[in-house]
Amino acid sequence: MESTLVLRTNISPYQAKDFIFREKEALEKIPGIKYLTQSTAKVKPKILITNTHTKLGEFYSEILEGTELIIHPNSGHDHFAQDMHLWKDIPVVVGNQVRAQAVAEYCLRCLFEGVVDFPQHLEWDRERKWNRPIIAELPVWVFGYGHIGKILAQTLHALGAEVTVVDPYITECPYRWIKTWQEGKLKSARVVMLAMGLNKTSQQMLDYRFFENVHPELVLINPARGKLIEENALRDFLPANPKSCAFLDTFDKEPFGPEWHHVPQVWKTSHIAGVDTRLDDRIIDFEVRMLSDWLVLGKKGFVKKHMGDILQYKFKDGILI
Repeated sequence: MESTLVLRTNISPYQAKDFIFREKEALEKIPGIKYLTQSTAKVKPKILITNTHTKLGEFYSEILEGTELIIHPNSGHDHFAQDMHLWKDIPVVVGNQVRAQAVAEYCLRCLFEGVVDFPQHLEWDRERKWNRPIIAELPVWVFGYGHIGKILAQTLHALGAEVTVVDPYITECPYRWIKTWQEGKLKSARVVMLAMGLNKTSQQMLDYRFFENVHPELVLINPARGKLIEENALRDFLPANPKSCAFLDTFDKEPFGPEWHHVPQVWKTSHIAGVDTRLDDRIIDFEVRMLSDWLVLGKKGFVKKHMGDILQYKFKDGILI
């Protein structure tokens, strides 16, 4: 039987040193799979495994002529939009589910950190007072209702929070739902969590006008995309509202620069919201499932089964969501 060649294009710096070895070992246990980390003109793969660093237009345009499937286990896929002409006929399955739980937990950790200081009693506190709000008293707006947004909304609702989902692309939602922030009373939102993709409609959505309309004690959490926020507007807003704060895992330019070094109301992390101790394992598990289904089901059956995670079906009115 002829081998199906699978090419891993790039890996990320957070992945373990033995990741390539482990990935190759796991994928080649699937009958008929041959794993490559580089290709030549004579050896062209049928399947690509990509990540955020993969620039299809720069290095892989010739390879794509013979590519039948692209597996993108990363959650970020907006950078593919500019090269759509290269993959429009190739199913691209994205792994939003791989990091969803980790990113949702990042948001929740930020939420608890942002709304209350946890006390440490070195001696018994006879007054036993704790000046803190509870989540049920904090209206939370979740921007985006995909894998991450659904986990956040469900968890916050279970905690009693008043949840508002902001998403123009869904057709139904079990929580309070508006299509744009302008449709609701933004001033009532104590917490804003960004769980949406980046496209021409969402770029710098959080601009000066947005920050002119928010609560003066806002907790802003962004593990999604830095370009969703007009950063100058946020940096101007925070000093004028000293009880507000922001937790940023993504930035307009990464790595973030000195413009953020002396902004005490901002907690900064280095694009790690989706990283955890088992991320490599979940990436490999996802790839094994996708490759196994592809070999068993063929293109038509595969697309039908995984339609919800196929990039070609993530376009709404010509916009990649």
